[in-house]
Amino acid sequence: MKKKILAGIAGVLIVILAVFSFHTGEASRSETTVVLYNSAKIGVVERVMSFELKEGMNDVPLNELAGLNIAEVTLRPLDPGVEVLGVFSRGQGGDVYSSNIGSEVEVKLRSGETVMGRFLGFKNGNIAIEGDGYYLINPGEVAYFKAKNLEGKASVYAVLQAGKAGKYNVSVTYRVANMSWESRYKLYVGDNATLYGYIVLNNPTAQEFRDAKVLLVAGDVQLYQNLPQPRVLYSIAEKGAESVNAGGPEKVEAFYLYKLGIADINPASTMMYPYINFEAPFKREYLYESWPYGGEGPVYESISFKTEKVLPAGIVEVYRKTDDGALLIGERVIDHTPKGDTLRIGIGRDYDLQGSTTVLQEKHGDHYAYYKIKVTIENLGNESRTVIVRHHKLGRILSSSVEPIDETQGYVEFRVTVNPGEKKEIVFDYENRY
Repeated sequence: MKKKILAGIAGVLIVILAVFSFHTGEASRSETTVVLYNSAKIGVVERVMSFELKEGMNDVPLNELAGLNIAEVTLRPLDPGVEVLGVFSRGQGGDVYSSNIGSEVEVKLRSGETVMGRFLGFKNGNIAIEGDGYYLINPGEVAYFKAKNLEGKASVYAVLQAGKAGKYNVSVTYRVANMSWESRYKLYVGDNATLYGYIVLNNPTAQEFRDAKVLLVAGDVQLYQNLPQPRVLYSIAEKGAESVNAGGPEKVEAFYLYKLGIADINPASTMMYPYINFEAPFKREYLYESWPYGGEGPVYESISFKTEKVLPAGIVEVYRKTDDGALLIGERVIDHTPKGDTLRIGIGRDYDLQGSTTVLQEKHGDHYAYYKIKVTIENLGNESRTVIVRHHKLGRILSSSVEPIDETQGYVEFRVTVNPGEKKEIVFDYENRY
């Protein structure tokens, strides 16, 4: 039954041994960077790790990566003299065989013979073991398979080859599903407008990161797979969290990058960090928000003020200050707002004003869309009102009956004054090539 490997396939043996015959190395973390996205529930983690290696092959455990997709794991040597031979996972399928690849096993055959050695996996349907020789065993001839990991517990390890013994730095990059970030704001309206901004980090996983350098990416990140959603495990962060300095943003490719600084990311938690607080004089206006699918909508009394800092898109809770305390009067969504730009937030519906949007023409082609829109504002009250019309769109304005006061890739704004009993119309068209 015992078959020694032939010299003609010694090259195969060398490759196999390069993967599975090694010494154990020890690692310690020295630096961690976590990148979070507000458009995808995913965190990208990079750790700079120091490994104490022996000369030759080293088996380095990466237990924190157990259960992750190792195809998304990248190891890069940062020092000369060390080479990464691969990253391997045991127990992804939860069976005893796959959980013990690379481990010492004992196999008793039905013939009564016992084979001991390192389990190398399967080759052509046979169990491959390297002991005092190289063995290929038909699973049908196995009486029992004795191994250390009988529960199929997953583990991950890397194989590093060192030219000589010593400490080496290696960058380890991997993904963690279901992590994300968002912005949250609280606006207090009194004599002035006071805005508080918070960065909210969502980590429903068991992963924990201490003193991590946190980078926040705003933008539509495209992934080739749908990541599973977790059951809710959030716990609210403790009150009185230290504020952080979210600088930027920096424009990187099609995205905005915010540097949150050094922070702790706790497991199974939602952490809210204050990062902005300013007071500004404001102007009262009226705001109608329009969309390219048409229909009627309310006109809101709004306030507008200049921002002192870049504001990522997020939800704003609006409070009105009273003698008896702050009264929550609603929530609104704001788009990404650059520093020094004018922020407009609706704070309450005005029932004397009514807005409607009509799609006059719509065309779609290959990577092309065209819209012709009519917005109507009607004043049913007894006083003149100046209304800001904000139409949400993609693309650029081609023509309009009223000159826009502001235009971005995501919306265009017009200003119209409507007298009592009067209707005002704005007709415009735009196209989006993508």
